[in-house]
Amino acid sequence: MKKTSIMHLFTAAKNASPFDVNMAFDAGYEKIISYSDVTLNEVVALTQDAIFSRSPSGLKQQALFFGGRDIQVALEMQKQARSAMFKPFECHTFSDPSGAFTTAAAMLAKVDFYLKKSGSGLGKEKVAIFGASGTVGSTAALIAARQGATVLMVAHAGTDSMQAYVDKLSSSYDVKLQVVDGSSEAAKIAILNEATVALCATPAGIRVLETRQFANSKSLKVVADVNAVPPSGIEGVDTFSNGGLIEGTQVAGFGALAIGQLKYVTQNKLLEQMLQSESPMHIDYHQAYEYACAHVE
Repeated sequence: MKKTSIMHLFTAAKNASPFDVNMAFDAGYEKIISYSDVTLNEVVALTQDAIFSRSPSGLKQQALFFGGRDIQVALEMQKQARSAMFKPFECHTFSDPSGAFTTAAAMLAKVDFYLKKSGSGLGKEKVAIFGASGTVGSTAALIAARQGATVLMVAHAGTDSMQAYVDKLSSSYDVKLQVVDGSSEAAKIAILNEATVALCATPAGIRVLETRQFANSKSLKVVADVNAVPPSGIEGVDTFSNGGLIEGTQVAGFGALAIGQLKYVTQNKLLEQMLQSESPMHIDYHQAYEYACAHVE
């Protein structure tokens, strides 16, 4: 008899995300159980409770999902869970804190797809990230750096705290990231006269970039904004922007809903693939980016 499919959703936050619960149901999981305020030292025991209570065949219909608000905590939880497994007692794992992994993957897949039309690609570009210390911004930095891009982490309130954060991120994930000052109008213009790609992943409803700051840039090719709450993070980029030129510029723009559609498909299909796979799948931002690139249009 086929076992009921179960998603165990772990988060260090106070509450599990309703978004993740809905996504799991829509992908076909029959039961979703959330565990909040989970600490790292609890993950191994929780994982073993989950895997030892089912036969190996039943584990094919079981997954552990790691959410929360911190990408490093989610990745470490996933690592701890995998360390607690061994054949044949293995199940699927998926980390996507605040949806950051699939969102950043979709945003960069859109940018890469656009750039490749002109013979370039993400790995050849200089990428400036506004909102770089947030979940989406940090994930975008890791993905872009892994592809070979030069990544500029923009500091909005002095570079010291950003540098400390970037040092930790760089050492943890073996990537090269540069901190740049973006605390003034002149500083933003200087960045946008150097970067070829600008990504906006700042808090919702905050306008970060104005067209006057990049309209005359000789380097900038494309911008992307994941903010769906008015006003947009980048002037001239609305939520439906999908690679068209921003008025008064030669810069292409991608908006939150165009990115979000690919994000939704990526997360949904990866969740479905876990249910269909005979072998354990372990998904983080690497696999999310690969899937998004393969299905962008």
